[in-house]
Amino acid sequence: MRIFRTLRTMKLHLLRHAKTHQKSPTGKDFDRELLPRGIAQSEALADYLQDKISGIDVWCSDATRTRQTLGILAKTISLGHTSYFKALYLCSYRQYLSMLNHRRGGSELLIVGHNFGISDIANYFTGESSELRTGGYVCIEFDGLAWAEVSRDTGTIVDRYRPSVR
Repeated sequence: MRIFRTLRTMKLHLLRHAKTHQKSPTGKDFDRELLPRGIAQSEALADYLQDKISGIDVWCSDATRTRQTLGILAKTISLGHTSYFKALYLCSYRQYLSMLNHRRGGSELLIVGHNFGISDIANYFTGESSELRTGGYVCIEFDGLAWAEVSRDTGTIVDRYRPSVR
């Protein structure tokens, strides 16, 4: 008897937080807040993404700027379960990869994070060399793979966007 695995398309939505102040009131990088330009970027992102993502789970860095970016998106977009992780604050692509490879269930996920890790994981999965700038978004598809199987050069960028807000 042959057992067939159902092939499905997985989608990973990666978003770098929007534009921030260079310093925080506390002096800690972790506490940096969005600039008015970053708020406008986040609102433009929400408009762009509202018909593209709905009800999907979210992993978000616990830093102030990522929380603020996601909070603005959540005013427009219906999101699934949201988890905040200190481990995603300025993490490497290896940390993203490890977390993704241990993910169970769900064929789509949005991660809101920081550079350079967020750009590095996009480059790792797609074999492209590009940097997500503040407010940058990219969607990567993985055909016929489970989260435990995603690895180098297994994904394809199917969408990218960065609001042009001044």
